[in-house]
Amino acid sequence: MMMDTMKRQLLKLFGLAALSGCAQAQTKSRSVSTVVLNYTDRYIDRVFVDGVFAGIADAYGGEGSRVQGLLAPSDPNRIVMLKVKWIVADTYDVEKNKYSDMPNERHEASVELAHPYPLNPSYLVLHFYPDGHVEAELEAGRVNWRIPRPAGYHR
Repeated sequence: MMMDTMKRQLLKLFGLAALSGCAQAQTKSRSVSTVVLNYTDRYIDRVFVDGVFAGIADAYGGEGSRVQGLLAPSDPNRIVMLKVKWIVADTYDVEKNKYSDMPNERHEASVELAHPYPLNPSYLVLHFYPDGHVEAELEAGRVNWRIPRPAGYHR
């Protein structure tokens, strides 16, 4: 009877070890920082990706954030849909170099992550366009992300 109890305990331990190994293999992903690029004349506030805060961006601006909880998928050919939520807020007037109060507009979209992507990405880059659509891509390293700014832009 003592031998049966020991065998059962060993089997449980081996089973837990195997499950732990499977879980680690499935979640072997790389943590990424985010960059929010805004090609619009509106302030973009409180961007969330899959429930994780990802940043903000001034009109015609971009900002990076170091966030925890966003992981890049480990298979670069896998199709991944991200749930992106954000708030579109005040409008920026280029000539006056001033923001005007506007009602906050909540938006959300399922955004397909552009693929294939690098095996070791460091950044999740989100692009917010004037027509309201959002694009997402993973980048291996920091690149010089430039936003086309309108003539007379003062910021």
